[in-house]
Amino acid sequence: MIGSTVTAYSHACRRLSLPLLPALLATHAIAADTNAPAPPTESAPAAAAAETAAAAPSSFWLKLAQKETAELIGYGVGALVVVVLIAKLIGSSLPKKGGKNQVDRLPSVPSGPSVTSANRNGKRPSACNVVSVLRGRRKLWRFAISGRGKTNLTQEHTELPEENMPAKVVAKGWRDIWKPRVNVAWLPSDKVFLRVAEFPASSHEELLSMVELQLEKLSPLPLTQIVWGIEPLPASGGSESMQSVVLIVVPRHEVESHLGQLESTGFMADRLELPEIHQLLAAHKPDDGIWFLPREGDAGASVLIAWWYQGTLKNLTIANLTDPDSWTTELGDQLSQVAWSGELEGWYSGEPHFHLLADMATADTWKPVLEKATGEPVTVDEPLAPNALAGIGAQRVASGDQSTDLLPTDIKDRYRQRWIDGIWMHGLGTAVMVYAFGVLLYFAALEGLKYQRNQLKAEIQQLSGPYNDALHAKARVGVLQEQVALKYATLEALRAVSAELPDGVVLRTFTFSKGKQIYLNGSFNDADAQDVHDFGGALEKLTVDGERLFKSVATPDLTENSPNRKSWTLTAELNSKEI
Repeated sequence: MIGSTVTAYSHACRRLSLPLLPALLATHAIAADTNAPAPPTESAPAAAAAETAAAAPSSFWLKLAQKETAELIGYGVGALVVVVLIAKLIGSSLPKKGGKNQVDRLPSVPSGPSVTSANRNGKRPSACNVVSVLRGRRKLWRFAISGRGKTNLTQEHTELPEENMPAKVVAKGWRDIWKPRVNVAWLPSDKVFLRVAEFPASSHEELLSMVELQLEKLSPLPLTQIVWGIEPLPASGGSESMQSVVLIVVPRHEVESHLGQLESTGFMADRLELPEIHQLLAAHKPDDGIWFLPREGDAGASVLIAWWYQGTLKNLTIANLTDPDSWTTELGDQLSQVAWSGELEGWYSGEPHFHLLADMATADTWKPVLEKATGEPVTVDEPLAPNALAGIGAQRVASGDQSTDLLPTDIKDRYRQRWIDGIWMHGLGTAVMVYAFGVLLYFAALEGLKYQRNQLKAEIQQLSGPYNDALHAKARVGVLQEQVALKYATLEALRAVSAELPDGVVLRTFTFSKGKQIYLNGSFNDADAQDVHDFGGALEKLTVDGERLFKSVATPDLTENSPNRKSWTLTAELNSKEI
């Protein structure tokens, strides 16, 4: 019974953590010391008060360190993270001037094209999204860009202009750091001013600088109210030293309004392009002629007229028409004005070919009007499909061409900063979620350990009584066993001393002291002095059951009492085992 109780108690103690067991033992020791009565002295109350006052702070900090430190740290860090997150959210959600569908207006300087790449990370884009909002519907094309710069149409969406765009396709996040995407938006052409100008052939950056110097003369609006861009054209065969460019001028408020509408649907553009430029350049043929591109806008019908001579675009005119009955007259007047201007400048030679870029339904409406206005037959050419035009824009993105990018630099920078802020907010939110999940796991594990600790405490409390009784019983058994062993050891020592005592030597006293010490006293004659010394050596070598009986035997002490008789004293220590 005693052995099983001790074993169970030891197993329970081993299951406790090492820091917990000393704390429990210290707590029991403090409780025992507290319950113990104080000695009845005069200064006992004062000493007890001083000891209590000194022990109170240390006891408080000990309990705080053992039970509440982890919880306080967790709550403090969690509160700090939540405060930072709320402050960041409040700062980023403050309303901007002009409403959610308007971008910030900065009319102090004219907004020109940026000479830097749309992807500022220096990596080739992995995808390109092209968005068109025309005729009451919105089209979205998604192109994948390979490592060699080839584009492939992967998705196509048709939606209402007010619907939100798919966030997985157009929204930017962490993945755009190593797999950047470029969002391209098409600008409606009914508010755009186009003009052809010639400049000395030079690099793109120098060409932008030269256009900017002449912009005040070329622009129909004040420079502080426009967004402009250029489309360089290939140098003609007759004048390789000169280069023609198409100047695109748009009122800034129109750009801001269009970008605001796209932004309200979750689309933040990286480029802003005019698809009609791509259509004209893709449809041009080597022969000289006049090309008509009908278009419809909110203000009514209009026609974009391109004049090509000697392989070079000489003039771009936008004819805004009013009443359909007056289209023939208005177009005739517009063509006559451009022809007279071309004759004065020396590039118009007469007898041009007329081409109409329109689908069959549109051609049935416009071909009779154009033939009546020009008096010549008009050739109908099928224009590029919208997805083919979007593919041209995606190919330009893949090649890094920045021509015809009408997105103002300040708005582009603001979009980029919003993307960076979104990454930080997303990362902070993820960190908060991970932290909260970790805190929940920590407290769940802590509660589990507390439950196990309470169970072990209860088990130890149940075993403490039998365990103490077992220790007392074991101690008592040990004392009894030691007494029995000493009893037999004493008898064995007395028997051995009697057997080894020499003749002529007298043993007067045999004293057993301190459980191990034996004192012998007797007398002898002068002739037996050597026998007394031999008696001490014999006791030292004496064995019982293969083990020495005495651990040590002192040299006999000889004392002369009378001329004929002397006394001797000998001390020995039993070689007893620990019980």
